[in-house]
Amino acid sequence: MNSRVVVPDVERLPATAAQTPVNRISLGWLAIALPPLVLLVDTAVSLARGWRIESRLDRFAVGALVMWLAAATALLALAAARRSFARRWAQFVLVSVSLCGAWLVAELALGPILANFAEPFHCRRPGLEFVYRPRPGIMRDVGGEAHVRFNSWGVRGGEPPARGVAYRILCLGGSSTACTYLDDSKTWPKLLENNLQTARPAQAVWVGNAGLPGFRVEEHLQFVEASPLVDEIDCLVVQAGINDFMACLAGPRPSPPLWTQSRVWQLAGKLARRYAESDTFVEDTAGSVYTRRRLIRSAAEIDSREPAIEPCLRQFGDKVRQIIDACQRRGVRVLFTTQAVLWRSDLDAENAALLWFGQMSDGKFLAVDQLRRGMDRYNDVLRAACTERGVELVDLSQLDGDESVFYDDCHFTETGAARAARLIADWFRAHPAPAVREARSP
Repeated sequence: MNSRVVVPDVERLPATAAQTPVNRISLGWLAIALPPLVLLVDTAVSLARGWRIESRLDRFAVGALVMWLAAATALLALAAARRSFARRWAQFVLVSVSLCGAWLVAELALGPILANFAEPFHCRRPGLEFVYRPRPGIMRDVGGEAHVRFNSWGVRGGEPPARGVAYRILCLGGSSTACTYLDDSKTWPKLLENNLQTARPAQAVWVGNAGLPGFRVEEHLQFVEASPLVDEIDCLVVQAGINDFMACLAGPRPSPPLWTQSRVWQLAGKLARRYAESDTFVEDTAGSVYTRRRLIRSAAEIDSREPAIEPCLRQFGDKVRQIIDACQRRGVRVLFTTQAVLWRSDLDAENAALLWFGQMSDGKFLAVDQLRRGMDRYNDVLRAACTERGVELVDLSQLDGDESVFYDDCHFTETGAARAARLIADWFRAHPAPAVREARSP
């Protein structure tokens, strides 16, 4: 007797909800679109909390995610793409899950690799070089081209002379110390070195620049307490206050998207900074970031009320005293400078258009006269702490409000850097340095 196996016609079987072409298309599309969708939602939440995209690398990533999601969505308009989604949805899901799994594995494995790319704290990668060419009209009196080099210590300046041969000074601060857009030969730490060397040719002097944009007194304290470089210098010059003031106005720092904290993304950033064309990803070589920052302030509401900064002032004073104590424990001479600013109540429209500091937690910007009043209060706290502990202080207040000194709120022009260097050098000449320290035994 012949038996026949009847093979059911799959096309005629009743389809379950999960097997309908529409749901298969949705599954196929979702497998492609879900990764960028999740990351963009993460980004949107951070933006809503006040996080801002400053890094060019982060901006590139967000743009790429938007294009990825847009391309995946646009494919739904193509019949061929819909058929591919329906037929190969399982493969798309498998690929998506595999990519997520590979990312997780990489997260676990990248710890030791990232350690190899670590930069010394409060410094940059030794040997790093940049060339800045600010676009005309963005900054005044900064020169057309600025060469920026970091020595074997990871600080701007020449190689330090042999221990015991020269009096070694290291400058700590934020961007007004870093002098990012000034050539190595035009920064105030370098001009300070030149002035001191000219005044006393018999005493060799070396000045290094460890200023980094955005760094506050908290980071300076961490450096003084833990960096091995402190044992290699004779004197520390600290310029602090304005970044602490701005952080106080802005409130707690908004958390960035989770994906920016990924080890994979951190490695991508470090590789880009190390091997891409010489550039930075926030303070770009053309200075275009200043145009964007100024536009934000000019479009915002200005608040003329005096901000409540008393708790921040107390914290600032405490940190300054801790820096003094740490320097004294480590046997290093410490000298502070007040923070000079362009702010004054009678700024004309041309100079007011150069400003971009002062954003508060509600998105408003503080009025210029209140900015100046607040900065004066920070400088007063610094003066009081130095007087209390008998520590040296160079008062740069005579530079305040001088249009020739600044190209924005607080960053020095070439003229400003030269004047600041002379004031600090005059202090050193009036208060001669003690003998240089000998190398410490390991």
